[in-house]
Amino acid sequence: MAKLMVIIASGPDQPAKVKAGLGFSIVAQQSHELEEVKVCFFADGVDVLTESHRGQFAKLVDKIQELEIVTIACQMHAEQKGIADEIRRVDPQVDVHYVGADLVQAIKQGFEMVTF
Repeated sequence: MAKLMVIIASGPDQPAKVKAGLGFSIVAQQSHELEEVKVCFFADGVDVLTESHRGQFAKLVDKIQELEIVTIACQMHAEQKGIADEIRRVDPQVDVHYVGADLVQAIKQGFEMVTF
């Protein structure tokens, strides 16, 4: 079975892209056609998880967590923006860490990467 890694690289200033990526990950998980689905907030996507922006995406973020989709966020990008601790506080279910090795492993494990 195929595996999917959805990378949310768009920020809150591009809500249609963020919502499309989160929605696609939900549909993919609920289809039961894939072995595994993961979501990675990367680049400007980490801003989606801040207190000031999460509200507009809360239903979708809550749903991916309810479906137990592994959700990670890039610590490097969050640190550069000064929001790493805020993300951990606002959304403790998101695993904030340096994700480069995770992305390499995902490729090695045969994950299809889709970026929004």
